[in-house]
Parts: sequence; structure tokens; C-alpha cells
Amino acid sequence: MNKILFMLFALIVVACGSKTNSAASDADSTSVDSVDAVVAEQYDFEAIAKAIEGCEYLTNFDNGVAMFLKNGKSHYIDLQGRSVEEPKVEEDPDHLTCEYENGKYGYKDQKGNVVIPYKFHFAHDFSDGMAIVVNEQGKVGYINTKGELAIPYQYGTMAESDGNDFHEGLCAILVDDAHEWFSYVDKTGKLAFEGVFSMAGDFSEGMAAVRTPGNSEEYIESRAGYIDRSGKMVIELPNGWWGREFRDGVAQTQKMDSCYIIDKTGKRLFQVNSDIIYTGDDIRFSEGLAAVYGKGKYDKKRGFMDKTGRITFCLNEDKAAD
Repeated sequence: MNKILFMLFALIVVACGSKTNSAASDADSTSVDSVDAVVAEQYDFEAIAKAIEGCEYLTNFDNGVAMFLKNGKSHYIDLQGRSVEEPKVEEDPDHLTCEYENGKYGYKDQKGNVVIPYKFHFAHDFSDGMAIVVNEQGKVGYINTKGELAIPYQYGTMAESDGNDFHEGLCAILVDDAHEWFSYVDKTGKLAFEGVFSMAGDFSEGMAAVRTPGNSEEYIESRAGYIDRSGKMVIELPNGWWGREFRDGVAQTQKMDSCYIIDKTGKRLFQVNSDIIYTGDDIRFSEGLAAVYGKGKYDKKRGFMDKTGRITFCLNEDKAAD
């Protein structure tokens, strides 16, 4: 009897092991089918498409809720396309707002109290606990939320117009005015790693989009891609391509009239429909979906795109094609 029970137990273990290995294999798959299977559990794409059809404005999902305008009225839906109440926005008591008064910039709290005096020639809102401030000489420094000058006035004036903010503890700053080259510093102003870049994006999800200067005299071509927090190029893009910030595990990359969505390995997941606006940071995924805007034959259309390239206002056409 014990021998029979042992044999039954062994068969169960083998069967479970086989099932586990199969699941692991499926999880490693990068096919569209496997992506569809994952996203299907997160949201109801067709229900969302039906709910927002004909909307005039649309926001990304945030904490499971998206807002859209239809006939001038605000509506809110969840990830299953169901109508929900407007979510309550919790105030952040530590939030400070940059204000301008009598020719100077300062900061107020949410109650309207001045907590950092109006004394800056120019300033930005806080990001990651730090804010750009500019003195009368046009030099850029950074203050913390206590108003203390955490990084002295020392950087070039490009930040005044373009706004180089801290993200994930690092910030791209102009270190060579003549060449317009950038490097990254930490919150003490110390260089995070060696190297300069002709283009330097914000860090997001552990990576930043950059382009190296190159050297025409030495026939060294510039390289574009993504660096990690050590400054190592971990994803290199084809010549002439440029990347945008990673959001929700994916990023928008583009060259002229072509745009692809890539994952964190640099793999192209799909090419974005050419009738979608994607200049600038227009495609930002959140909770598996990205609010997108149409052009051309989809002019004024608003909808969501998922990580397989499906778009809500194209669903009926896709089905007709099938």
C-alpha cells in the first residue's frame, strides 16, 4: 500500500514540475500572444474602447482610473471600462509651488504661506526634492525644500530655459557651454560618473536616454541609446534614432517619421501606427495603456494604445481586416 502511495505521489510531482516548466517557458516568450494573455488580465480593452468612443479629451490611467471628456462633460472609468466616481485627490502637505512676485521667484506651501522668500532671479518647481534656481549672473544652482542652496551656483544658463530637473537622485547639467555638453550629478553636485553627452534625458526606471558627442576629426560617430546609473550604455539605438523616457517598462524611440516601442532589453515590440502623433514625449504608458492622439485620417481621435500596438479607435477596422 505504501509503495502504491509513493508511486502516485511521484507521478503528481512529475506532472506539476512539467506544468511549472511549461509556464516558465511561456513567461519567457516574447510573442504578441503571450503579451495579450498578460494584459487581458489587467484591463478590458474592448469595454474601454466602447466607453471612451467619441471622447474629446483623455488622460492616462492613474491608480486604476482614467478621465475623459465627452460633450463637454467629465467622465471617469476603471480598467474594465466601468463608470466610476471622480477620485479624491489627496493633498501633499509638503508640496511647494514656485511663484513670481515683484521681479523675483519664491515658494509657497499649499496654504499660501511663503516658505522660501522671493529672492531668485529665476526658479522652477521642485522635482525629487530639488529645484533649479538662477542668480543675477545667470548661473544655475539647486536648493532643497528647506530653501538651502544644496548645490552652489555654478552651471550654465541652458537649464534656465530648458529645465534640467532631478529624477531618481540624478540630474543632467550643462558642463561645457561652448559645446553644449552635459553630465550627470547627484544631489551634492558631485559627478555621478565620467563622460559627457550632447543630449541627456531624465532618468526614469533606472535608465536615461542619451547621445554621445562623437568626433568628426577622429571619425568617431555619436552613439544614441540608454545608460544606467553607472553611465554604462545598456541599450544602443540604430544610427539616427533617439529614445524617450521609460514608462511602465517600455519607451518610445523614433527617427523622423518612424516610431517603435521598445522594452528594457532594447527589443522592438511594435511599430507605432503612422497616424498617431508621437513627436516629443507623446506616448507615455501607464498601467499597460497609453493615451494617444490621432492625425491624418484619425484627426481629433482620442484613445488608448496597448503594448501590442492595438488602438481603441482602430478596433473595428482591425476586426474588419481579419
